[in-house]
Amino acid sequence: MKLVGRGLIVDTGRELAYPEWGDVEIDFGLPCAEAPALAAGEYAVPPGAAFTGRIVWYELTADLLAVATGEAPAAGTVKRAEAEPYQVPSAPPYEVELAEAAVVPLSEFVVGDDNERLRPVAAEPGPGEYRRDGGRLTLNVSHAGRYVYVDYFFREEGTGKTLILPPFAAPGEFKLWAALKLNDAAAHLYEREMVLAAACCRRTGPLGWEAGEEEFGAFGFAFAAENRSPGEVVAYFP
Repeated sequence: MKLVGRGLIVDTGRELAYPEWGDVEIDFGLPCAEAPALAAGEYAVPPGAAFTGRIVWYELTADLLAVATGEAPAAGTVKRAEAEPYQVPSAPPYEVELAEAAVVPLSEFVVGDDNERLRPVAAEPGPGEYRRDGGRLTLNVSHAGRYVYVDYFFREEGTGKTLILPPFAAPGEFKLWAALKLNDAAAHLYEREMVLAAACCRRTGPLGWEAGEEEFGAFGFAFAAENRSPGEVVAYFP
């Protein structure tokens, strides 16, 4: 069953809690139809049951950066620009310069004046596309004279941190508490709420930035978990 929601994690190696809620997606290797305790109450997940998932944060606070990098909090090292308007020149080159040049890779979200998201490309942009080089956006002739609006994260010159982190910076193993919803039409479960507690999560991918086709850039990592012994993974249904 697939679940989405919000979660908190504790790095078990450092006994350190991440201070912000993250967005969680989980793919549980247990069909909804096989979960007998979907009535209100505690459901003891069978030993050997496993799931994979991803947790991401869209807001990079100083405290969150401090936990992720192992450094003392430093306010303002990474900031967010929201819906900055830029008018594309009417004649070539069809380029705009962002107000901040130190853009965090893959963190930008660009929409046109028709409220449609533009897709990033590495080559010459076609209609509905753009190319970013540092703080410069190159657009297609179809956007000549029109406005684009840009959200992005940026690092302040002189104080910003490059987000290339050593392996020990991200938690290798952690505990997860998540408030989730499942939606499985085959099992006639629509927006069913649950709480999941997992004491045995293991990071399976690097800590980094990414942006999906229709989402703002996010900072996070993939993970997996297995209920190795009774009680390591427990679900609660209100």
